[in-house]
Amino acid sequence: MLFIHDVHAVIGEREFDFEDAVRDEYGPAVAKDGARLLWYLHATHGAGEAYKIITITAVPDGAAWERLVHRLRRGDLADWSARVDAMRYGSTSSLLVQTDWSPLGAIDLDEVPGTTGPEREVVVLREDTVRGADLLVPPVPAHVGETGDDGVLSCVAAFAPALGADGSLRVLYRVAPREQWTAAFGADHGWGDWSGSVTPALPEGTRLTSRMLRTTPWSPLT
Repeated sequence: MLFIHDVHAVIGEREFDFEDAVRDEYGPAVAKDGARLLWYLHATHGAGEAYKIITITAVPDGAAWERLVHRLRRGDLADWSARVDAMRYGSTSSLLVQTDWSPLGAIDLDEVPGTTGPEREVVVLREDTVRGADLLVPPVPAHVGETGDDGVLSCVAAFAPALGADGSLRVLYRVAPREQWTAAFGADHGWGDWSGSVTPALPEGTRLTSRMLRTTPWSPLT
């Protein structure tokens, strides 16, 4: 399975139009060919760049990815693509696969709604991009998917580039409700379990950038 990770720099006054276009048109359209929009995430205001939207779409295989690219460029989604281009300054796209240790695991795409379902509670996520040598093998695999002693971060999924091996990872965490934070920060002493710590102690030679995100009530996965 492949994952299309898109970062959209949306024009502020078109933010809601863009969301409507993805929710009401793109999500149902890609589902017709077996793909699924998994996450629709907003960069949180005050914690980084505003009006950045992250979408993550799962496609069953390379052939399905190729068909989706064709639909967006010259097929039935070309007009949609042109309209949303007018709602954003630009976008970047990455083709990813899950790491062997990703907690997300195997996904039955038939179980993921292709159209908007019941609304869910909005949650905050943190996306870490980690770059460095040998990070395609988890440095501390025993900690992945756990939260150490802090109880603030839980690993949701981890991805690596589908093409090439540039030594990078994208790790997505769910952030616990704020009432759990006080005790966590008091106990955080910079553990080595970088994949679950509040203040990660990264392996030597690696670099980390983080982005705080929030889900929408209709996002298929949280």
